[in-house]
Amino acid sequence: MATVEPPRDVLDTPDAGPLVIRGGLLRLASYALGTGMTVVSAALLIRYLGSADFGRYVTVVSLVTIVGSVTEAGMTNLGVREFTTLPDEPRSRLMSVLLGLRLVLTAAGVVGALAFSVAANYGTQLVAGTALAGAGLLFGVLQATYSIPLATHLLIGRVSALELARQFLSVVLIAVLVVAEAGIVSFLAVPLPVGIAVAGATAWMVRQRMPLAPAIDVQAWRRLLKVTASFALATAVGTIYVYLAVVLLSLVSSATETGQFGAAFRVFIVLAAVPGLLVTTAFPVLARAARDDHERLRYAVQRLFETGLVLGTGFAMGAVIGAPVAIDIVAGSGFDTAAHVLQIQGIALLASFLLANWGFALISLHLHASLLAANLAALVTSASLVLILGSSNGAEGAAWATLAGEVVLAGGYLAGLVHARRELLPSLSVVPRVMAAAVPGIAIGLSGLPAVPATIAAVGSYAAVALALGAVPDELTERVPWRLRR
Repeated sequence: MATVEPPRDVLDTPDAGPLVIRGGLLRLASYALGTGMTVVSAALLIRYLGSADFGRYVTVVSLVTIVGSVTEAGMTNLGVREFTTLPDEPRSRLMSVLLGLRLVLTAAGVVGALAFSVAANYGTQLVAGTALAGAGLLFGVLQATYSIPLATHLLIGRVSALELARQFLSVVLIAVLVVAEAGIVSFLAVPLPVGIAVAGATAWMVRQRMPLAPAIDVQAWRRLLKVTASFALATAVGTIYVYLAVVLLSLVSSATETGQFGAAFRVFIVLAAVPGLLVTTAFPVLARAARDDHERLRYAVQRLFETGLVLGTGFAMGAVIGAPVAIDIVAGSGFDTAAHVLQIQGIALLASFLLANWGFALISLHLHASLLAANLAALVTSASLVLILGSSNGAEGAAWATLAGEVVLAGGYLAGLVHARRELLPSLSVVPRVMAAAVPGIAIGLSGLPAVPATIAAVGSYAAVALALGAVPDELTERVPWRLRR
């Protein structure tokens, strides 16, 4: 009788690469659509609340985001890595333990955020808003943990659909609240009903793939935290340092300056999330290659570097040239400073694209100490400069601090990676071609054309020249329609 072999994991097949590319393009497209929704909601919020109230709103949102980043502590990426490499039974147990741990840590963090809001004299409304936003964070953590099996099995379409659903529901609720002339507390509560709805949908999708109930096991939590302490701390520090700029600026500068920074920050965060989305799609392949095939890992890291350099340069160019129109769309009149702030932050996008690749390579190789060292350096650099430059130069000073933090983080990640694995030092052969492709775009940006046509022409010319010079990796050009390639 013939033996029936179990089906191979897709991560071990040649189909993994094309699935990652298609998944990355799908996530990028869905994120672009979601970004359009975010722009609509941000425009409604900023125009309705005004500069000062929007500064208060962003301060609370940043505080809750910091809590989420600290308590998340890279647990989603940890779950993806372990789900990718463990057998069925151990990973099922891991997921239930991880779910329980994340919920407990997040609940404790929300309590801490409430204590901070009271100590910082935020006022009754903002304290209530912090509590409601924190409750929404709990359901967001639940949904993120449930989505781990979807990402691991490269079911990117479902992941993208859930992200779009979150954005759509948020925009609808914000629009309803604006029409109803609601107060700031109602806007801070939006993540709660949205989180409940999306977490429920995700649970239904993965009900056959992982346990849905959390495990209350203190000993297992301790073991998990002990093994992942440095990784968790590194991830938490790396995530919070950007958002910490808003909170620190609110302490050393005026509400108006915080609002100006917050408007640009809103756009920057949307753009800076793109590299993480793209590399997250490839993360299961990186984790499996780090375990089984180092030559495959070297190839993947090099290709991701080239992709990050090409895309990062294009995004940075678009952000710098298009900053005035982006701020005008999102914030409207009265935010002239925010446009210059976004131009400074736009330069940092190139570093953001590069560090995402190197950071996930470090995670795949369990090089947690290098992650921690780089993130601590970025945190100290950014926080120190915000306190120094923010007090004297307001929003623009905080923007320079953000740029410095991203550059330090990218350099630290690369240094840690190369120190451990010399063969992962990226080849720079593509750099001259990317620089040459950027020259026409930069010239267009300096020509004095209005922001909209200048941005379109600059980014379009950059993309065309980059393709013509062969700066774009072959795996991506194969996805470009034949007529366009020709």
